[in-house]
Amino acid sequence: MLNSTVPKYTPRATHGAKQQDLEAQSTAHMLPDTHTERSTSTQHLGPTPTPEQRENELERKVNTYSGLPRVFDFFWGGVYAPGASTHDPIEILLNTEDAEKRDELTENWRDNRLNELSFVGVVAALLAGVLTSTGSWPAILPNGKISPWPVRTTWYCGIILSVFAILSAADQTVRLYRMSSHRDGLTQIRELLAKSNGKRDTGRLRPGMSQLYTWQMPVMFLTTAAICMIVGLFLHVWSAIRSIDHEGWWSDDAKVAVVFTVIGGISIVIFFIGQVTLYVPSASRE
Repeated sequence: MLNSTVPKYTPRATHGAKQQDLEAQSTAHMLPDTHTERSTSTQHLGPTPTPEQRENELERKVNTYSGLPRVFDFFWGGVYAPGASTHDPIEILLNTEDAEKRDELTENWRDNRLNELSFVGVVAALLAGVLTSTGSWPAILPNGKISPWPVRTTWYCGIILSVFAILSAADQTVRLYRMSSHRDGLTQIRELLAKSNGKRDTGRLRPGMSQLYTWQMPVMFLTTAAICMIVGLFLHVWSAIRSIDHEGWWSDDAKVAVVFTVIGGISIVIFFIGQVTLYVPSASRE
């Protein structure tokens, strides 16, 4: 009887084992498909930005655009207001972990800043000299009178702006030299540049907005002074046209004004094209 019962029990056990093996194989075949789908989904969506990256991107956009159309974006690249070229080097040197590399980046920033301040100071002094000599320029009005008040106002504003460009450049140069002479001068420079509560949200040190605009202040003064001089020149040339009473409109003064305006307009357009081509956007925005 034992021999008759054993053959009946063995096929059932074998059948159950085969069924379990088939289920295990089907499950094993399903797992790679699920992993592949997840990998495909991850590749399609791309890496998820961290909260720190999103905050830095938002802050950079606010600092860069400031509500203006993107066609004026290059103004925020260092031509006037501070942009990524001013913000990024400071943020990198503040958050470099290696102490030796951090000091090296700080020295590079200090040396480049001193060279820039020296250049701005020289150009501002030359511009101030040109503007102060405008009072001795020959009168362009037919009646020999002095230029109208808008012309003199723009030139006087350019003079005061040039003087403050020189003062701010000299002040920042002296401060950098004095801090560098200290034993912990590089550390003091980083402490000056860093925002007081920069680690509160992201855990990274960030340059303060007031510091960015302070170090950009000499360039802003110089650029505004140059704009005042250009505007004053246009007003000075065209003020002679308004005083013509006894001659036709196409007089010698009108010819001077038209030719000057054409040359000035072409120069301004070429300058803007050059600034747009030289503008380098931040790498994080691409």
